Amino acid sequence: MRDEQRADALLASLAEESKGRLKVFLGAAPGVGKTYAMLQAAREQAREGTDILIGVVETHGRQETLALLDQLAILPRKTHLHRQQRLDEMDLDGLLTRKPAIAVVDELAHSNAPGSRHEKRWQDVQELLDAGIDVYTTLNVQHLESLNDLVWQLTGVRVRETLPDSVLLEADSLVLIDLPPRELLDRLREGKVYVPQQAMAALHSFFSLNNLTALRELAMQTAASHVEGDLQLQWQAAGKSTQPLRGKLMVCLGEQHGPALVRHGHRLAQRRQLPWLVVHVDSRGQRSAELEQALALAAQLGAKVLTLSSPAVADTLMETAAQQQASQLLLGKPHKAPWRRSLVQHLLQRARGLEITLVDTGPHHGGPVLREAPPGQIGQCLLAVAIMAITSAIAWGLSHWLPAASLPLLFVLGVLATALTTSQLPAILAAILGFLAHNLLFTAPYFSLTVHSHSDLLTLFVLFIVGIAAGRLASRQRQQLIGLRETQQLGTALLSLSQELASANGPEEVLRQGAQAISLALAQPAFAIDNLYQDRAGTIPYLPGQTDKAAIDWSLSQQQSAGAYTATLNAAEAQYHPLTPELALGIRLAQPLSASAEHQLQALLTDIRAALARIELNERLAQSQLQAETDRMRAALLSSVSHDLKTPLAAIMGAGSTLLEYGDRIGQQDRDELLHSVQEEAQRLHSYVQNLLDMTRIGSPDFQLKRDWVSLADLVESARRRLDTSWRQHALLIHFDQTPPLLYVHGALLEQVLVNILDNASRYSPAGTPIEFRVMLAEPDLIMDIIDIGVGIAAADRDKIFNLFYTQPVGDSGSRGTGLGLAISRAMIEAHGGRIWAFAGPNGNGTCMRISLPLALNTPDGQAEMEMARP
Repeated sequence: MRDEQRADALLASLAEESKGRLKVFLGAAPGVGKTYAMLQAAREQAREGTDILIGVVETHGRQETLALLDQLAILPRKTHLHRQQRLDEMDLDGLLTRKPAIAVVDELAHSNAPGSRHEKRWQDVQELLDAGIDVYTTLNVQHLESLNDLVWQLTGVRVRETLPDSVLLEADSLVLIDLPPRELLDRLREGKVYVPQQAMAALHSFFSLNNLTALRELAMQTAASHVEGDLQLQWQAAGKSTQPLRGKLMVCLGEQHGPALVRHGHRLAQRRQLPWLVVHVDSRGQRSAELEQALALAAQLGAKVLTLSSPAVADTLMETAAQQQASQLLLGKPHKAPWRRSLVQHLLQRARGLEITLVDTGPHHGGPVLREAPPGQIGQCLLAVAIMAITSAIAWGLSHWLPAASLPLLFVLGVLATALTTSQLPAILAAILGFLAHNLLFTAPYFSLTVHSHSDLLTLFVLFIVGIAAGRLASRQRQQLIGLRETQQLGTALLSLSQELASANGPEEVLRQGAQAISLALAQPAFAIDNLYQDRAGTIPYLPGQTDKAAIDWSLSQQQSAGAYTATLNAAEAQYHPLTPELALGIRLAQPLSASAEHQLQALLTDIRAALARIELNERLAQSQLQAETDRMRAALLSSVSHDLKTPLAAIMGAGSTLLEYGDRIGQQDRDELLHSVQEEAQRLHSYVQNLLDMTRIGSPDFQLKRDWVSLADLVESARRRLDTSWRQHALLIHFDQTPPLLYVHGALLEQVLVNILDNASRYSPAGTPIEFRVMLAEPDLIMDIIDIGVGIAAADRDKIFNLFYTQPVGDSGSRGTGLGLAISRAMIEAHGGRIWAFAGPNGNGTCMRISLPLALNTPDGQAEMEMARP
């Protein structure tokens, strides 16, 4: 088994752990007891203490089911108004807000009311699972998308509410609720499933013994397939493989085979546990609505979809099968023209080692099936008639000047003109009309289909054969040209966008260029919008409504497409595609995008996302370079911080020289002021030098704390004495809530911390205001608060003030000093295993600097316990 397969399986298992778990109660038909079994399971979980919330349960008036809802929490439903009618639906936002452990959501395939966030209830369930909520739900087997055609063939009833099979495949648990068909019919007759009038109608339509038996078989097959899928995933995660050579299924989708063939291919891939892909080779340069629907369904069912353009369909399919390593081809039953070989015959001639399966996906009727020509073909046929009519008129007008042998060339030109402007069928029609027109107008007897001359008869047949051959060749060249033009258009758009995005300098420029490229490629207005609903591209003014805002929010939160012509909030005016968690690209569509346009859109979006990621990466790199440059500058500043020492030295030198020069001629008051100045500046110089020494010691790799037993009261008193001269205008209020124990710390370092913080508090507090020092025992920590009523510190700066060299014009760090004091204080406290941080003082005034020291690391008792705990 390949490592990447095992990795994918392991990643899938890990992804499921972060999501909620889905438990599906599967039944063959209504009335088998799915809701009853689901509620029983929910009640069992509730008795075990699990938080259960009923999101929506449809009891259909069944009393035994209604009784199970007793003592279970039920979320009220949300009311939607649609065409003057009140429709009650599950409150998805209420469930997400409440966030229970398990949400009970009945009828998984239900279609929500118009205007809901999601079109289908299974999409609501997926959002609940993404939010980490487990979900219990119910499902009837006929609602699976891949079984839609098979159920119609078996029962004659077309089920309208369907959901992708991938939803069931991703379920963590599947419980099959089985009931024999005869017992279900008895329940129906007794009125336990529907009311009597509905029960009689059901007995005569859907609920027949044959239908229920067939549906029961489908339900069992589906459950068995789910078990096999789980087993395969577990074996892959364990590095084992049950089918090492299982191959790949390739569904070959033609113009006349639509969603039915895709559904059959999905069922076949499930049964055989094969990876599968859907391939369509466009040989006509156009696609029908049915084909577009089939391609969209294939992508929805999880297939890899490839659309190619080539007139040689068989060769292209064989090349694709070889490239994709397909082992089995699935095709619809061909509608072969009697004069040419079918596609299947071409494939059988070229296939080597491939299994080819044919499926009749047409309607099962007794009579022949009449296919209507598409509207585009009708218009092209009318154009062919017009061209040949004009050609006949020109030939009639020139018949008097040109020889009779030259007139057929004019009709050949008409057929070529038709083939170059239309497709193959109108070209053949033009050849037939040219044959008839030349016979009627220019071959004796005139205005009659009779031909007397053998040479004229030969001319007519040559004209017919040349016209058909030339028309077919010209039509094929035109189709190739259309395909090449589409490919070139996509390549040109991608190249042009890539070149423009490579030179973009900011997100706004990327968004503007990307919106313009998508608008040109799709011929639809495009714009970029952020999570605040602001236009970021400057392309078109757009104010989203409430539905569009909801679509934008959901698209950004889930990183999936939402809005118009999607399955989520499709009532929005625009379609939204996420680019980043904060940016989305919107497109105002007049109609759904074709498969090729959707492919082109996704390619362009990929380039835009890559450009935005590149710019974000460049910004991060620039920030990293800036940070590195800042660190280098800080290191240089630290080496040259001696400049900051010149100010106190200059003051000391000036005062000393004055005292020496003037001596006794200076008055006593002036002498005292000079001496006080010398003392203050000496203390300031000592503080700078002490900070530098402390930073050098703490930053060294061999730094160790020299612990000793000290009294916190002695440390506070010593710090106050060191600051005595600068505290003349402040009072220090000391409060001990209770006597603190002796501390086993580095006394000098802790004293320096107190000096630094108290010095900051004294500098930036108004004169005459007190500064409070409070000590509290809050096990397991000792808390020290230094509180002032100064100018305070802005909330955005409370973390920055502990950075090296950070100063601010106002606040506790101020503009004086080197910006080292608080950085050193934090390093000293963290060396003791503690923390230091700042917050607003009482009533939001001033600042409180809090120091927290763990007692287990900084007291004798804590040290003794640690020594005893050591082995």
